[in-house]
Amino acid sequence: MDDITHEAVDEVLQCALERLKQAVQLISDRPEALRELGVAQRLIEAAMHAARVESSDAFNVGGDLPHRSTPRDDLLPMPPLTLREEEVLKLMAEGLRNKEIAARLGITERTATFHVGNVLSKLGADGRVEAIHFARKRGLI
Repeated sequence: MDDITHEAVDEVLQCALERLKQAVQLISDRPEALRELGVAQRLIEAAMHAARVESSDAFNVGGDLPHRSTPRDDLLPMPPLTLREEEVLKLMAEGLRNKEIAARLGITERTATFHVGNVLSKLGADGRVEAIHFARKRGLI
């Protein structure tokens, strides 16, 4: 990929990221929409990674091109966690399962599962390990 093409791809991706940020602000109270935005964000990240890999492979004569790093958690603003979601996140980080979280907080397992789902959605994570990783990077735990 030549420099002009690479710059064009970067410009398109940056525009897409700006649109995602605007969308998050518009629908921050809808967890299902946030999950879909998370998917879109991961697709954009994959495209950005592919562009970097392709360009560094193509020009790997004297060394790699400088990488344009865009950490996932800097791409989209995260909707704020409620106090209960923060509690649930901390218990998840301790390795507790939904049933144990429910017992610790005096809530039903179904309610604990609901809170865990909200935490995963707001952090844009596919699972507990990823959520804990993102939370640590963001200083939430």
